[in-house]
This record gives sequence, C-alpha cells and structure tokens, in this order.
Amino acid sequence: MFDQRRFVQSTQWLRPVTRWATRFSLNAPRWLPAALRNAPLRLTSLVLRGYHRAQR
Repeated sequence: MFDQRRFVQSTQWLRPVTRWATRFSLNAPRWLPAALRNAPLRLTSLVLRGYHRAQR
C-alpha cells in the first residue's frame, strides 16, 4: 500500500524546486514557446512520478 506521509517526506527536497518552476512558468515572457515555459514543471512532474512508481 502506498504511504502518503513517506512520499511527502522523501520528496521534501523537491518542494523548493517545484516552487521555483511554478514561478518561472508563470512569470516567463509570453513570447517564449509554451514548451520552454513549462519545461521545469514537466521535469519536476517526471521526477515525482518516478518517486511514486518506485514507492509502490
């Protein structure tokens, strides 16, 4: 069974990176392609999915 508390604790280090990625995405100039604006968010999402799969 998946333990939510353990997942949150093991991904604690990623929280500042996720906050930065969100700020970057929201504050990036609109002339940047969406793929570049959202790249940091997609990367953090990929890492979180990997952690989730590993802890199953």
